[in-house]
Parts: sequence; structure tokens; C-alpha cells
Amino acid sequence: MSYREPLVTVITATNPGLLAVIKSVLDDAEIPCITRGEGFQTLYAAGHVDVLVFESDAEQARALLKDL
Repeated sequence: MSYREPLVTVITATNPGLLAVIKSVLDDAEIPCITRGEGFQTLYAAGHVDVLVFESDAEQARALLKDL
């Protein structure tokens, strides 16, 4: 059995430009992330994309993204 750490949503992007910035900030900090809803936003140019990180990275990620 493998250990699975929970994922938590740290921010919701409302447009593709913001999502690119969020991913870049997290990547620079070496915080892995996944997105939920990105395909829908790309397909329909609308909607919101949730950005999720491991629970142990959430506090740091939120601090990095607080001004976005």
C-alpha cells in the first residue's frame, strides 16, 4: 500500500493568462500542482480552473499566490 497525501485547492484561475502565471510561480518554487477544469476552459474559453497542491505544500503555495 502506498501513502497518498491529500490534494487541496489553493487558488482558482479565471482566465488562461492567470493560470499560466500561477503554474510558473509554483514551478519556480518547486511545488507540484495539478489543475481541475483546464480542458473545459480551453475548449469553451470560459469557466474556472482549480489549482491543487499537496496538503503539505498548501500554506507555502497560498503565501506565494496571495497577491495574484
